[in-house]
Amino acid sequence: MWRVGVVICGSENKERFEILDARIRELGSSSREKYEWYLDLRRHGTVKHSGISLRMEHMLLFATGLPDIKDAVPFPRSWGKANN
Repeated sequence: MWRVGVVICGSENKERFEILDARIRELGSSSREKYEWYLDLRRHGTVKHSGISLRMEHMLLFATGLPDIKDAVPFPRSWGKANN
């Protein structure tokens, strides 16, 4: 039984400022402050763009049949431990 999860994923950024701005206003004023930098990017124009990504750890898990995703991570990550 394979337990891999998502191997390839994709996304597309919202390019229409009016729709994005209206949605953030629906969420409330505190959200607007958090996303002001992103709104500035969209306010001054953008091109339609999207992308896909291949999750390497999941691909290795699928290809090798390893039992746990932690065994497929080549460089384990832990927060706040870079200087230790």
